[in-house]
Amino acid sequence: MKALAMEFYKCRRRKILLVCLGLLAAQLLWFGVYFTRLDSEEIAQGWQVLLYNLALIDAIMLPLAVSVLASRNCEAEHKGATLKLLETIITPGSLYRAKLCWGAAVLAAVLLVRIPLFAGLGLFAGLSAPVPWGRFLLFTAISWAVSMTVYLLQQGLSLRFANQAVPLVCGIFGSFVGLMSMLFPPWVQRCFPWSYYGVLSLAGMDWDAQSRISTMYWRWPEPVDFLLLALWCILFWRIGRTLFVRKEV
Repeated sequence: MKALAMEFYKCRRRKILLVCLGLLAAQLLWFGVYFTRLDSEEIAQGWQVLLYNLALIDAIMLPLAVSVLASRNCEAEHKGATLKLLETIITPGSLYRAKLCWGAAVLAAVLLVRIPLFAGLGLFAGLSAPVPWGRFLLFTAISWAVSMTVYLLQQGLSLRFANQAVPLVCGIFGSFVGLMSMLFPPWVQRCFPWSYYGVLSLAGMDWDAQSRISTMYWRWPEPVDFLLLALWCILFWRIGRTLFVRKEV
């Protein structure tokens, strides 16, 4: 707990709150513009519209946001002899774990805060009541799990490379993959960790080429996709922790 408290203390002036607020503002702005373009028939499809598109913008925005959070949390350790000094009072494994817990707490806070924000936005836009709070919570849990998998990758890169451009480029690449992921078949999406925002989405879309009408529907992710996400998570954790623990300082 002391190591985790120290992580929050070290990040108190690293503008983490500004990064989180910027992410929420960008997503709310996206949806505000999106809802102004929907007609009454699309609005009538209900909360599937919101959760489907929220999965889409998560796939675009969260990879880059996660890379920024990991970079801001880890870059201080590369300055001077910081790592060498830290390892006189804490083991590398404990430091890695504390940083991981920090990331998990920050991401959970951001994703939980946005539940009432987007629920209110949906009601304001005309989506029918009641709000599907259960689906919102499940969607948030899935989004957090995917984000933590990406965070494990980004933390490993941020701790391994002193030049934080490397993990940030990876985050930009992840956002690009997230943008394109929903255009590919599921077997291709499963090959990229950033694609699981869409793979595990609770809402799907059917597109009728003749009528040019999109129909939204509720769906349940395949169990194998949860297993694959867990394997990605274990892989990134194992490799990232091993490289950091063995890193010479």
